[in-house]
Formats: sequence, structure tokens, C-alpha cells
Amino acid sequence: MLGWLFRMLVLLLFGAGFFHLAFLEAPDPGLSRAGGDLLAANLPGRDRGEPEIRVLIAESLDRAVLTINGRIAINAVGSDLRRHRGDFSQSVSVEVSPTGQGIRLGGDQYVRASLKSLDNQPLRLTWKSGNGETSLNLPREIEISGTHVAAEGKPSPRLRILTRLPIEEYLYGVVAGEIPGNWPLEAIRAQAVASRSFAYFSIRSRANEEYDVHADTRSQVWKPSPTAEPLVRRAVDSTAGVVLTEKNALIKTFFHSECGGFTADARWVFTKTPILALSGVGCPRCSNQKNNPTSWRATYSRQEIEARLRKAGLLKRPGEIRVLQGLDSRGNPMGRRLGRLVSVELTLAGDRGGNVRLPANDFRLAMGADRQNISSTYLSIEGGDQARITFSGYGWGHGVGLCQYGALYAADKLGYNFLDILGVYFPGAKPVRLWGSAPAGQ
Repeated sequence: MLGWLFRMLVLLLFGAGFFHLAFLEAPDPGLSRAGGDLLAANLPGRDRGEPEIRVLIAESLDRAVLTINGRIAINAVGSDLRRHRGDFSQSVSVEVSPTGQGIRLGGDQYVRASLKSLDNQPLRLTWKSGNGETSLNLPREIEISGTHVAAEGKPSPRLRILTRLPIEEYLYGVVAGEIPGNWPLEAIRAQAVASRSFAYFSIRSRANEEYDVHADTRSQVWKPSPTAEPLVRRAVDSTAGVVLTEKNALIKTFFHSECGGFTADARWVFTKTPILALSGVGCPRCSNQKNNPTSWRATYSRQEIEARLRKAGLLKRPGEIRVLQGLDSRGNPMGRRLGRLVSVELTLAGDRGGNVRLPANDFRLAMGADRQNISSTYLSIEGGDQARITFSGYGWGHGVGLCQYGALYAADKLGYNFLDILGVYFPGAKPVRLWGSAPAGQ
């Protein structure tokens, strides 16, 4: 009996040691370099080096101002369909506007035009937006063309602006656009890998499209700058080429600001395909109320909810909303219980009313996904059958994948490195380096 107990004790100690080695002491960032891992060898793009990414900067501008510093090369197709090439050395600001057949760049008209800096100077683009005026210091090369968008029932000419640049250079602007550059290095490294995986997935899946990603929240927020912040540059450079995979396939690695308690399974938000790495997990930070996850509260009349849903095109059946209730992942009513909302069920009045179910994240976006409205789907609902309905919850964002404030907490308070952090929020995912290498001393 004592011998059996001794053998069990040895096995337990060995198991504990293995767990420590495999899960608590993350491997060196240089592990899984291209060519040194079977999974990496089977992934597309391994032998092609660092890829380029195509970014759609804007697609519906009625005018913009382009500021040029130093020498540039222009390669354009004129309205006569002839190709125009030339070098210019004058620093100047010119207005860009759409025409019915293309664009007007200063005093010249083109079908489209590509501009490239010959002095590695950024091209500055300024335009009016809903929040006032937007300015971006763009990379060394951009392409401007004309397009048409629907406006008041008829097509209206607009500007369309794209750029192409190496993915690692793109990541400097994405990481800076997504999280503060003074966060702990390991949290920034986790964001860099998540953003790179998302971007590379987009490149591979949109090869036949005009562009790979948007420059805003439709993909990832991109804030290009002539000089990246030191920690951002170090985080991107030290993880160069590292992406996350599952079952020999790239993962589209989503992330959000704050999950509120636990992350959402991607099947509840983006896809019906089960992906282990994108399943919901408990968050080390947000699941503990002592860490004060961000709380929010919003109240609407049933008429206001109906109006927003109809404007977003989510509610097309006739009839007023009589009852609104939240459903969990099994389709059970949540009542006033706090938890991850998966769908919203509306009971409509009238003979043709009936019940309508909407995905919870679509409902959130239609109501206004900001700090003044329904910030997340981790919530509770009060008064679902009353004239005014109150939603209250925690967190901000769709809830899938990396919780950015959870990553901050894990790096700052728990001492996790970036592989530990990614292991928490993308369970079972395998990091693989497809190109590049970690700089010495990183």
C-alpha cells in the first residue's frame, strides 16, 4: 500500500513539474521559427518572407487636402487613358476631389493616381469627418481613385484612398492605435501577435479583393506615425512573424477592450464553426469584482429601441415591441440575471407580429456601441415588458478573443509574459513564426 502511495506521489510531482514547464514557463519567443516547425512548414506564405498588406484608408470622401514634403514620384492614368509619370520636388498642399470619371489632383484630372515619396517622407492627408477634421501621416506610397456611393437615392462621386506597406510596418500603427504605448511590454507583445494574426488572416483570405483591411474598427484601428513609440516598436520587432494557429490553420484572432467577466465564444458573435482558440474563457481581471471592471447602464423606451433596430435594418416585421428578453447560449431566458447575452428575443404586437430573435452583438451595434449606450453583451435586462427597459453590465466591445485590459492586468499584476497571456485568451492556440526573427536581447 505504501509503495503504491509513493508511486502516486512521484507521478503527481512529475505532472506538476510538467504543467509548470509547459504552461507557466512559456517558451522563448524564438521558438517555432520558419522551417523549424511542421505546423509552420505547412502554412501558406512560409517561404515568401514578410508579406505586404493593402489598407483601405478612406472610401467615401468628398474632398481632401494632400500635403507633400520632399520629392515624390507620380504614376497616373489621365482622363485620356494615357499613363503619366514624373518626379516632383516641390513641397506643397493640394486639394483632391472626385469627378464623375476619376479625381482632380490640384489642377490635373486623372482616372487614378499613385504617389510615392522618394525621400521616405510621409504624405499627409487631411479631410473633414463626423468628428471634425482627421489627419493622417501616411506611409511612403498611396493610391487615389474615384468611386461612387449612394447618396439620397442616387450615386455620388467620392474619393477612395489605399496604401500598401510591409505588414510589420503596418503593425506599428495598429498596435499604437489599439492600446496605449506605455502599457507593460508583455501586454503590447500579446496585442502585436493578435493583430498580426488578424492581419495575415485577412491577407490570405482576401487575395482576390482590392484591399485586405480597413484602417478603422471594421478591421483594426490604424494610426500611422513617422516614428513608432519605443515599446510598440520593440513589441512588434521582438515578435516579428509570429502568428497564432489551430489545427495547422491560421486563426482570425479577435480582440476587444474589456470583456467584463468572461470572453464570448466566437460562435455567438462571428461564426457558427466551433474554434477552440476562440471559445469563451474566464478573465483573470474582469471576473474578479475586486478589480472594478468598467460598469455601464443605459435606459430606452420600447419605441426608441424599435426605431434604432428598424434604422439598422434588423427589424423588418410590422408591429410594436411588447416584450424584450435576453437569451443565453442555450436559448434560455436570462431574466434579470447578469451574464453573457447571446441573442435578444422580441415579441411584437399584431397578427403578423410574433417573435423575432436577433444576435446580441448585432443588437448592441444597432443601439450604439459606445460608452453612452450598450457597451457590451455582458449584461442584465430590467423591465423587458415595461415602457422603459434598462440594460446594465460590464466591459466594452464584442467580447471575443483577447481582452485588452485583461492583458494589461495579467502583465502588470500577475507577471505573465505575452505567451502566457495569449494562452489564456486563445486556449489551445499554437504560436508559430512564419518570417523574421527576434532581435538580439529582446
